[in-house]
Amino acid sequence: MKNRRFFWQIFPAALLIIIISIFATTWYGTKMIRSFYYHEMQEDIGDRALLLRPHIIQLLNNNRDQLQEFCRHTGRAATTRITVIAKDGNVLADSNENPVQMDNHETRPEIQTAMAGQVGASLRFSKTLHQNMLYVAIPLQSEKPLDGVLRLSVPATALDTVLSSTGTKLLFGTILIALIAGILFYYLARRISRPLEAMRLGAERLAGGETDQPILINDSHLPREMTELSQSLNNMAEQINGRIKTIIQQRNELEAVFTSMSEGVLAIGPDHKIIRINRAAAELFHIDGHAVQGTPFEGVIRNRVLQQFLSKSLNNEMTARKELTLMENGQQMTLHTTAHPLYDGENKRMGSLVVMHNLTRINQLENIRQDFVANVSHELKTPITAIRGYVETLLDGAMNEPEEAKNFLKIIHRQGARLDAIVDDLLTLARIENQAKENETGLHLEKIRPILEAAVQTCTVSAEQKSIHIDMECPPDLMGPVIQPMLEQAIINLLTNAITYSPEESTIKLLGQKETNSNGCHVIHISLQDQGPGIGIEHQERIFERFYRCDKSRSRAQGGTGLGLAIVKHIAGTHNGTVEIQSQVGHGSTFTLTLPGESKDPNPDTP
Repeated sequence: MKNRRFFWQIFPAALLIIIISIFATTWYGTKMIRSFYYHEMQEDIGDRALLLRPHIIQLLNNNRDQLQEFCRHTGRAATTRITVIAKDGNVLADSNENPVQMDNHETRPEIQTAMAGQVGASLRFSKTLHQNMLYVAIPLQSEKPLDGVLRLSVPATALDTVLSSTGTKLLFGTILIALIAGILFYYLARRISRPLEAMRLGAERLAGGETDQPILINDSHLPREMTELSQSLNNMAEQINGRIKTIIQQRNELEAVFTSMSEGVLAIGPDHKIIRINRAAAELFHIDGHAVQGTPFEGVIRNRVLQQFLSKSLNNEMTARKELTLMENGQQMTLHTTAHPLYDGENKRMGSLVVMHNLTRINQLENIRQDFVANVSHELKTPITAIRGYVETLLDGAMNEPEEAKNFLKIIHRQGARLDAIVDDLLTLARIENQAKENETGLHLEKIRPILEAAVQTCTVSAEQKSIHIDMECPPDLMGPVIQPMLEQAIINLLTNAITYSPEESTIKLLGQKETNSNGCHVIHISLQDQGPGIGIEHQERIFERFYRCDKSRSRAQGGTGLGLAIVKHIAGTHNGTVEIQSQVGHGSTFTLTLPGESKDPNPDTP
């Protein structure tokens, strides 16, 4: 049954009780009135019978022939039916009917009572007169044996009329009283329910989070219980408001920690649906963290290995750890995944909390470190081994042969120069990194064309040895905030790399220009295009790493330290720029150095 408002529970019930009570009282009063009238008429008819009894006894004893005529005249005069019945039940005389044609009255209840020597009365329907009649019968003698019974009867129409009139008046009075009582109780119920309604609305506002609005009841005649209830609700609202603020603050703090975690965190329920996911995990799988909440993780995380691990964690009551290697967007990714059972406040299992540490970058850096150590060791060991070998050869007697000794010393000098170049490049890298860390860039607004011309002039000799033509194009007025020596070193490294790997009698194009990027900012593009063998796409992401070589045997045969492009990358970073490569095997390579465009000189020279 649907719950109803308090007013509609108390008002109809009370009104119904009032109406039932009034009608029950009316019914009982009507019955009492009817009984009273009935008793009064019975007494009145009994008194009439007592007055007539001496005459009836006298006529029975002296002149029975006049009994019928006496009853007829007296009954009509008194508007009362008079009937004389013998002790055997036969009718001796009747004021309204022929006694000969009347039935035996021995079985009539009032007759039987009168035969027993008492006054008998009965109210019933008369078949002879076809109406309700009130019968009163008395014995003709007070002593026994009885000679007969005298019965008087009158129509009950008068009684019914009186009772009907009285009942109508009582009915209208009852309706009027019920209406007045209903109106009075309506206002009473409204007075009781109105503050309760105000409390209900206040409780709803409280449930809706509006804990700063107290419940105000401006009625000084309220019961003390209601006043105390409203005060209790206001006190509860204040306490809840304080606790909500504390909870919100704690939730915001936890949300900030949860969102700011560098590790990916994923909470899943027993139905495989995502409960929460933080920003790191959403970025890890390239999904919208808010949109996927409440959806099964199978539809979000496509990797079968991780799906199996998450499914097993939901059935495991212990913490599970596993290192997974996944493929995400065509790239290999290593995750150290830990799944903890997740419980609610009642210590009931509600899913699993999965923490994912992305070890991909760490592994890459570790591989780079290992490769760097191995490459440095190898690059340094090669000239050192050569130097030691030729020195030992000289010490073993080769010094006595001038020609051989001279060749050996040239080799030692060349290997020493190579060793010196490696050390210089390592020192250059260290210096560039330190300047970037300490933010001591020393940028100045310089013209770009003279820097490119100086780099081309430096590399002209090596280019002429292979009959390579360097074609340079750059506007004379192109300017930008640069560190002139560093930028020149970067261009020299790119030119040296292009000359080394380009075939003879080829052309290298060096282009400097200003462009506007997608953000509307001016940038400087310095691009260098060669006609070399090109670089495979699998090497392009690592080409700027230290000592990384696409073809190690060929690279070492052509010389170089393996640090030139790494220096270019660091110089670009020092200028807040980037370096990119576009290459295809067999079609040459294009290196593009992108630098911020012309701006106010950050370090103007003071005169």
